[in-house]
Amino acid sequence: MDMRTKFLITFLGSLFVIICSMVAIFWLLLFAINGQVSSPVQLYKSVAQQKQITYDEQEALVTFRKIAKENPDDLMKPNIQQSIDTYEMKGLNIVIRKQDEILYHSPDLVLKSLIVHAPKFDIENIYTQGTIDNKGSLYRYLKFDFHFSDNEKGSVMILKQENSFAEFLQRWGFFIITLILAIAIFLVIMFNRSLNKAIIIPLRDLSIKVQQLKEGKLEGKIEISTGKKGEVNELAQEFEKLREALNRVSKENKKYEENRKELLSNISHDLKTPITSIIGYVEGLKDGVADTKEKQGKYLNIVYNKARSMNFLIDDLFVFSKLDLQKLPFHFEYIDLKKFLVHFVEEYQLDLEQINIQLTFQDVHLNKAIVRIDVQQIRRVLDNMIQNSVKHMNKNEKKITIVAKQEVDEVIITVQDNGAGMAEENLEMIFDRFYRIESSRNSDKGGSGLGLAIARQIILEHGGIIKADSKLGEGTSITFTLPLKENGHNEGNSISGG
Repeated sequence: MDMRTKFLITFLGSLFVIICSMVAIFWLLLFAINGQVSSPVQLYKSVAQQKQITYDEQEALVTFRKIAKENPDDLMKPNIQQSIDTYEMKGLNIVIRKQDEILYHSPDLVLKSLIVHAPKFDIENIYTQGTIDNKGSLYRYLKFDFHFSDNEKGSVMILKQENSFAEFLQRWGFFIITLILAIAIFLVIMFNRSLNKAIIIPLRDLSIKVQQLKEGKLEGKIEISTGKKGEVNELAQEFEKLREALNRVSKENKKYEENRKELLSNISHDLKTPITSIIGYVEGLKDGVADTKEKQGKYLNIVYNKARSMNFLIDDLFVFSKLDLQKLPFHFEYIDLKKFLVHFVEEYQLDLEQINIQLTFQDVHLNKAIVRIDVQQIRRVLDNMIQNSVKHMNKNEKKITIVAKQEVDEVIITVQDNGAGMAEENLEMIFDRFYRIESSRNSDKGGSGLGLAIARQIILEHGGIIKADSKLGEGTSITFTLPLKENGHNEGNSISGG
């Protein structure tokens, strides 16, 4: 059984229970009032009997009772018709009965029904009023019983129609019942339509969308056909949030898979190229191709550099995998950042001078900037940035500058160069794992593509941010922040210059 049928059955069942409850309450009230459970006809009769008798009814009864007492046979004579007409014009109905024969009845009354429903003869006249049915119409009557001159039973009855409502039902009852049924059917149809529009159709749409989610179709937005607020709309919104989350995870997984494949390809190339080169030079040494000490030294130097590059690549992979799994341990300590940077630059200057690159340091208001960092990991960040700058140098006069600027609650460190720079569309991707600007895997500029991705992860672990700015042909600047030591921190912590 579907939900629509269940709702409809519930609605009709509720309607039925309400009607039954109303009927039960109605009959219970009747029992409390009358002391018995009455039928509608009995109820109407009891109400009619309690109504006050009109003056015309009393006058007619007195007139005809007097004739019945003094000269009962006059009731059978034609001259009585004048008195009867007088009262019939006042809306009364007259009945004269002898034994079981109706001698006279007003034209509005039905003879056969009178014979069947006429009250019994009561010579004591104890029950002189009541209510009788005359072919569906109820009449209140006043009665006087007597004996004619031949000692046969006689009755004179004054009747007044009391059931205008019953007559109204006789005339319009079918129309009213039809109208009530039509309204009820219309309400059921409108309820069913409203139920369809507000619940059934949206749930069907939602079911189709969820099925599509199950099949892995995550692109289409989950929208239902009703714009009204309610539980179904809230449910659809929750499913839409779920779809967005699944879509985001799916895209990340696809991107991760593509990166993994690219990584495998890059690693295969970056390992195979130096290994092939190493094998070639070692074979040259074995075969005696390098027949002089000068050549042998050159070959060994190349083998050493290739092996060193492979070691750097493997080290990057190891560090990145640890960062990615959040298993790389950090050893934080409080240090004087200016001393650390000065010491770092002095160490690096010697290496860069050998390849004709000038490395300088500038500080802006960097006075006693105490930061909490992992010294080795921040060195790795700066090293990766400088190596990135070195790979893209294309000027005759090569410069790299480290600038440190102290703000209120953080220090901003920028590594800027005057190298080749990059297009603006590449800036957002250079911190992605395995990303390379060069489409080719040039061995001179190649690498794992993990250096800046590693730098970003380390800076995030330090509570800072990292970003890049570059102009094609003019150079690149990579900036990251480090929070300053909180006020009131224990000064007994380790403070060093690196």
